[in-house]
Amino acid sequence: MRALPSAATSAEGGSGQTTIATVAVEGTYDLELSLKRHLSLMEEAAAQRADLVVFPEISLQGYPPDLDRFYSERIAEAYRNAEAVPDGPSVQAIMAHAAELGIHVIFGLNERGTSPGVIYNTMVLAGPDGYIGKYRKVHVGITEQLTWRRGDDWPVFSTPFGRIGMLICYDKMWPESCRELMLRGADILVMSTAWPMVSGEKDVETNTWADLYRLYDRSRAAENSRWFVSSNFGGSMGGADFIGLSQVVDPLGRVVATTGS
Repeated sequence: MRALPSAATSAEGGSGQTTIATVAVEGTYDLELSLKRHLSLMEEAAAQRADLVVFPEISLQGYPPDLDRFYSERIAEAYRNAEAVPDGPSVQAIMAHAAELGIHVIFGLNERGTSPGVIYNTMVLAGPDGYIGKYRKVHVGITEQLTWRRGDDWPVFSTPFGRIGMLICYDKMWPESCRELMLRGADILVMSTAWPMVSGEKDVETNTWADLYRLYDRSRAAENSRWFVSSNFGGSMGGADFIGLSQVVDPLGRVVATTGS
């Protein structure tokens, strides 16, 4: 397993300059290894003076394998590795490291719900002072619904460098997602994803899903006049090849930093 390049950019805001780092990383289902990788990449971001570092969808436990082939194993594993937010051991470890480093972090995980057998596809935001909030994926795909319960809210959270609204993968295909966050006061739109290539199309530069990924990132930024940050897996995991392309897009729809594919 290897970490792929991170991308960082700085933006001038009302309170000065903010540096944002976004990660493209090869996923793993080894929770211990994944946690170590999160902590290491947070240190790398902090060394580059990042104020915020963003990880992909279900970055902690790894996006589940192809449902058509592994549905029973996938669901069992998701339940087994799910953690409560903010009290899960891995969640606590990441939050403690963010506090030690003095940075903000957004990461994804299988969240254990309060009802038996219920889990959510969740993003967590934490900072130097601890837990800030979470977002549960609203637009859960048809096959994903066998694993995750859908969320039902679009929370926006205050940070020293602006108000953050979060979305996950399929959410960005619906313009109303980002518009709702913008109307609630979000200054920065952060999207974590597990976005694969179309099977059989090996060239990322011409891959259909890669083209859509770029289109949605730029469109959602420009149509809402907001910064848009995306974080995606690279490499292979669970029978899928992921495109990378973690990037930062400015409010005019221009890509100002990218990990590339």
